[in-house]
Amino acid sequence: MSQSDLSVSSVARASTAEELDYLQHLLQRAMTPRKRLLKATLNFLVLWGFSLLGLLMVSGIASYLAQYSQILTNFLALPYLAWLSVIASGCYASFSSYRWLQKLDNPYPLILKDINTQQVIEETYHVQAVTRLQEPEFGGFIYCLKVDEKAVYVIYDYESQSNKKHVFPVFETLILNRALHSGHYLSHQFKGQPLVCSETLSLALPPDKWPLPETWLPQTWSNLKKHVTNAS
Repeated sequence: MSQSDLSVSSVARASTAEELDYLQHLLQRAMTPRKRLLKATLNFLVLWGFSLLGLLMVSGIASYLAQYSQILTNFLALPYLAWLSVIASGCYASFSSYRWLQKLDNPYPLILKDINTQQVIEETYHVQAVTRLQEPEFGGFIYCLKVDEKAVYVIYDYESQSNKKHVFPVFETLILNRALHSGHYLSHQFKGQPLVCSETLSLALPPDKWPLPETWLPQTWSNLKKHVTNAS
């Protein structure tokens, strides 16, 4: 079951100007088809170069051993062996680059489709509880909202980094605005009764492992405290 299945309601509407601007920002950060092709080409050339280097090393060892083996001598004397080896290494580099390209994240066409269709999905969730994390350098807060045991949404309070007295109110109804095709969450709103933050946890994780803003946390709610306070 996905997080979207937990929504109380889901309604399609037209994108706002701010949401389209944010999609344009995401599009600029995404890798264009031309850049993807360039990276794939560079990946192919690097793999092919290392493959040829490996062939040269194997060829040198085989030439040394050939003096002790007539079979190996005859094999190395086969016509077109060198060309076949080069072609085989090129095929290997091509196949490996293709597989690498298939695994590479490619949000560009979906974001572009979101901009063209100009539609978002408003998903409404009931927030059961809220915990906030405090990062050590500037003291800013990251809010984790429990929708379900396996559905915890992350929101950054950016103003808290510079304003220690900033109040970030959280309410029982969370509305997430999700791009129709790419699935990016573009913005959020709160409604209903205010919620009290259950606790504040000191974030011990390195910055590259912090929860990402406007995303669902990969950890469960019950494992949240152990995960974020464990520096190892």
